[in-house]
This record gives sequence, structure tokens and C-alpha cells, in this order.
Amino acid sequence: MIDYSEKRDFIRMTMACEMQIHDRATAHTELVHLEDLSASGMRFFSSRELAEGQTLDVTISPARDITPPMQAQITVIRCQAEADGRFDVAAAISDILPADYAEAEAV
Repeated sequence: MIDYSEKRDFIRMTMACEMQIHDRATAHTELVHLEDLSASGMRFFSSRELAEGQTLDVTISPARDITPPMQAQITVIRCQAEADGRFDVAAAISDILPADYAEAEAV
């Protein structure tokens, strides 16, 4: 029997899918690999180093069109270099953005 008590406030769900991140300050957009997601944060792998405290917009598009994309604003908590050259990034979800956020920003 495993004696383990979850220390987190929210369950972490394994996602293993692609996610788009966008840095408003530099207008840089990148496709990253989302590893897991919870109600308050996420963990993903990026090809570039991200600064602690950096704010990014993210879009998670489901494989099927039944569910609309999730758009959120996140703040980087930790960014750690991996042996394969990628960066393991942990971030807190600051805000869930409205479904029409991308169209509003483009205007």
C-alpha cells in the first residue's frame, strides 16, 4: 500500500499535447509541449529559456473541435535546463482569458 498524501490544492492532470505560448513584450510565439495542467498551474517544455516572473499568453487547442481552446495568461515560476537542450518550465495560471480574446487582440 502506498502511503502518500497529495500536497497540492488541485489535482495535476497529465496532458502530453502541444500548446502555443505568446510573449506580448517581444511578440514571440512558440509551440511547446504541455506536460501537465492543474486548476492553478502548468508544466511544459520550451526550446528557449524563459525568465522567472515572465508573463505569457497560452492557448491549448483540443484535438477535437467539440471543446473550444483554453486561453490563459501565465507567470513563469521556474525554468530549468534539461540534458536534451529543452527547458522544463513551471508556471502559475494568472487569468483565464475570454474565448474571443485572440480576435480582440488582433483588432
